[in-house]
Amino acid sequence: MKFKKFIRECREHNVLKNLSIYIVSSWVLLQVIALIAEPLGFSTKAVAYGLILLLIGFPLYIYGVWRFQLAPQLSQAGPEPEDGAATAGKSPKSPFQKLYFSFLAIITLVCTGIVLALVNQNLVRPGVSLQAPTGNKIAVLRFENLTGDPSKNLIGEMAVDWIIHGITRNKLGQVISPEIIEDYSKVLRASMVPDPSQVQVTEYLKPSKIIEGDYYLSEGRMLFQCSITDEVMNRTLVSFEPVSCDADTPLECIEALSQRILGFFIDEERAAESLEEHPPKYEAYELFSKAKTWWNEDDQQYLKLLNEAIAADQDFFEPKAFRFMYYFNRGIYPTADSLLRQMKQESGLYFRQQILLNLYEALLEGNHRNAYKYQEQEYHITPMHLETNSNMMVFSLQFTNRPEAIDSLYREIDMSEMDLSQCAFCVERYKIKAMSDIDLGNEQAAIRLLEPLARQDGFWILKKILLRAYVRSGQWEEGRRQLETWRIVAPVDTQKDLMLFGAREFLREGRSKEAREILKQALELPFSDNPVDAYLKGELLFYNGNYQEALPYLEEGYGADPADFNYGALLAISLEKLGRAAEAQQQLQQMESLKAPYQYGELPYSLAMYYAATGQVEACLDQLLKAIAEGHWYETSAFQNDPLLRPVYNTPGFEAVMNYWK
Repeated sequence: MKFKKFIRECREHNVLKNLSIYIVSSWVLLQVIALIAEPLGFSTKAVAYGLILLLIGFPLYIYGVWRFQLAPQLSQAGPEPEDGAATAGKSPKSPFQKLYFSFLAIITLVCTGIVLALVNQNLVRPGVSLQAPTGNKIAVLRFENLTGDPSKNLIGEMAVDWIIHGITRNKLGQVISPEIIEDYSKVLRASMVPDPSQVQVTEYLKPSKIIEGDYYLSEGRMLFQCSITDEVMNRTLVSFEPVSCDADTPLECIEALSQRILGFFIDEERAAESLEEHPPKYEAYELFSKAKTWWNEDDQQYLKLLNEAIAADQDFFEPKAFRFMYYFNRGIYPTADSLLRQMKQESGLYFRQQILLNLYEALLEGNHRNAYKYQEQEYHITPMHLETNSNMMVFSLQFTNRPEAIDSLYREIDMSEMDLSQCAFCVERYKIKAMSDIDLGNEQAAIRLLEPLARQDGFWILKKILLRAYVRSGQWEEGRRQLETWRIVAPVDTQKDLMLFGAREFLREGRSKEAREILKQALELPFSDNPVDAYLKGELLFYNGNYQEALPYLEEGYGADPADFNYGALLAISLEKLGRAAEAQQQLQQMESLKAPYQYGELPYSLAMYYAATGQVEACLDQLLKAIAEGHWYETSAFQNDPLLRPVYNTPGFEAVMNYWK
C-alpha cells in the first residue's frame, strides 16, 4: 500500500483525529502538573513521571484505536481485493493493517527509548537532579578570601550583605543568603555528598541563579571577581570584569561590584527598599559582626558591641533593631519603649525599617492583630529563613490563635532531613505544628510527628506536647507508659516538670484518678529549699487537692516574686477552698495593687483562674477578655490548655476570647 493511501485511510477512519486528541490532552495535562506540583507539595519531578506514564500509554492507545475502532469497521467491509487469499487457519491481513502495525512498532521503540532515558535521568542516576528554576530565587554564596589574611574575612561578608541589599531593595528576586544556606548546613544530615553546599543550594533551596565570587590583593590594590551561574552551577551566565580599588577602601570595590550585578538583574519593576539606605561604615559593620558572635553567649559583651557599632555609625539601623529586641526579649520593656521612640524620630527610614518599627510598636502595645500583620509582611520578604518562618508560626498560633494557618507555613521549609539537635528553630517549628494539630482535633498527626523523638535524649518540650496528644486522643495508658519511661531517664527537676504537665493534662480531660497518681509520684521526689522548688511543690500539692499543705510553699514562692501573679492566684484559690474567704480577697486586692504597664494581661488572667476555680463563670470570662486584650499569649499551658478554666471551655464567651485577634 502506498503511504498516501495509508494516510488517507487513517484520516477517513478518524485515526489522526484520535491521536491528535491524545497528544493535545497529554500536553495540557503536563502543563497542569507543572503548574500545581510545587504548590501541592509534590516534587518537581512530577512532570517527568507524568511524561513517562503518557509515553507508555501512547502505543497502548494506538493499539486500542485499532482494536476497538478500526478492526470492527474493516471486518465489516471485508478484505481488500489486493490482499489475496488467506492462509489456512489465519485471518487475512490487509496492507493497511500491516503498515499500521509497522508504525505502531516504530512508535513503541521510540517511546521505550525516551522512557528509559527519563527513568535514568530521574530515578537511577545519582547526584543533583537537573531542574528548571522554580521561582525568582537568587542564592548569594560567601565570597572567598584569597588575600591570605584571615582578618579580611569580614570584607567578604560586607560584599555579600551589600549585594543582597541591592537585590532586595529593587525587588529583583527572593534572596537566599549565606546565613540561610549555613542554617541548612547545620541541620542537614551528613549524607549530602560529594558537595553538600551545592546540593543544599540546588536541591533544597532551588534558586534560579547563584552569585559567587572572591577577592585578593595585587600590588597594593584589592581586586574583586564575581560571576553568576545557573541553578545547578554548571553554566556561567555572566562573568564580570575584576573590580579594583585601594586596599584600605574595600567599600569602593563592593559598591562598584554591586552596581554591576544590579545592572545584570535590573528590570522595570522597582520598589521596596532594603534595611539600609547606604552601606554602613566599615568600623561599625565590623563591631556589629562581632556583636552577633556573642548573641546568647555573653549578654554584657553583646550589648557593649551593639552600642559601639551604633556609636561608630549613627545611621546604621540593624544594630539598633538588635538592641531593641535585646531589651524586649528580657522583659525590660521601659528601656525597649524608649529605644523605639528614639528610632522612630529618625528620618529617612526605608520600607523594611518601617515594617520592623511598626512590628516593635505593636509588640510593646500588646496589639496582636497589628503584630501579626507586620510580621506577615516581614515573612513575605524572607519566607524561607528558618527564624522568620518560625516566628510567623508563633505569631499565627500563640498571638492570634490561627491553628489552621500553621500547616502551610510549616511546609514552606522541608523538615525531613533536619537534625533537631543542631536547630533550635526546628524544635520550635515541631512544637507549634504539633500544638496546632491538637487544637484542630488531629492528635494522630501530632503523634506521628513527635513519636520518633520519644526515645531520643532531650527535647522535653516536644515530649510534653506528645504526652498532650496521647491524653487528648484518649490513649490514657500509652500516655502513662511514656511518662513513666521519661521519668526514669530525666533529671530530677525535669521529672517534676513533666509530671506536673502530665497531671494538668489528665485533669483537663477529667481524669482525676490518673492525675492524682502522677502527682503522688512527683511529690515523693526530693525537693530543695530554693523558692522555685518550693513553689513547684506547692503547685503539685495544689493540683492534688492538698490546699493546707500547699499554703506555706505557695506563700514562699509568691513572696519571692509578687509580680508573678500565677503564684498569687493559686494562693488565693487555696485560701478560698479552705474557707478563708476574707484572706483570699485580701490576696486578690494585693495583686490588683501591683498592676503596672507592660504586664500583658498577666493580672486579669490570674484573676480569671481564681474566678473559674470558685465557680464565678461570668467574672472569669470578663477577666479572660481583659487578659487577651492586654496582650496575653495563647500560651502552651494557658487558655484552652489550662485545667482550671475547664468550667468555661464550652461557653460563647470563651469562644469570643479565643477569636479576639482574628
